[in-house]
Amino acid sequence: MIDYHLHTMFCNHAVGGMEQYIRSAVDLGLREICFLDHLTIHETKTGLSMTPAEVSYYFNAVQILKQKYKNAIGIKAGLEIDFNPAYTDLFQDIIRTYAFDVIATSLHFLGDLDIVSHRSAWRRGEKNTDDVYELYFEQFEKMLDYDYFDVICHFDLIKKFGRNPSRSFEKECDDILSIIKSKDVTVEVNTSGYNHPAGEIYPSPDILKKCHEQGIRITLGSDSHHPADVGQHYERALPLLLSLGFRRLATFTKRKRSEIFIDHTNRERS
Repeated sequence: MIDYHLHTMFCNHAVGGMEQYIRSAVDLGLREICFLDHLTIHETKTGLSMTPAEVSYYFNAVQILKQKYKNAIGIKAGLEIDFNPAYTDLFQDIIRTYAFDVIATSLHFLGDLDIVSHRSAWRRGEKNTDDVYELYFEQFEKMLDYDYFDVICHFDLIKKFGRNPSRSFEKECDDILSIIKSKDVTVEVNTSGYNHPAGEIYPSPDILKKCHEQGIRITLGSDSHHPADVGQHYERALPLLLSLGFRRLATFTKRKRSEIFIDHTNRERS
């Protein structure tokens, strides 16, 4: 099995050294992991991401550990880049500079509104729920105008704090899925949602079902910010994926996608 979403101390809000995450993964019998730490550039978010100047240290740290543990587990280097259209040129310069295995995109901010922090107005119940959902999917579609990423993290993160809109946003989701399919972007299945008030996986089972029906590829990650969280909730997520018809997970090497079968050993590679 794989875990394609591990954080590190470079983001300044994860606990434990990188080798602790690796040892947790080895103890679980995982065959491959990917460090996918935050690169967030936003006026209202400081100190919760590596800076552009720290990317080289992060990338090189992963390469050293990749060699050290090459006989125990596969280790990949990735970035979770928070969408900010004002800095896409900088993001692409960084991506061209380092041979990352995978680049992921995520959406944590809607203008000045932070939708993920426990200190945010969104979490406190402020703002009109329908308006924020509408803005979220508008920004999501704008994010898909760009091509610098391979994977979309936690598709429906807007539901994190259990705030549900009064109307359906199924059409907006369907439109976004159509774009994802046309661009052949991979959707991450993120198990951290089971820890949040939303109480379910990202994306929801309904969205995942549509991903399968449309032939959209998926990968799998725990979004671990602590070594103990590596592979968290896989005992719930894997049966769900199998029940929806998924049989393979996407992996990446230097931005090239491959697939492995979903089973207990993953010894076969497609």
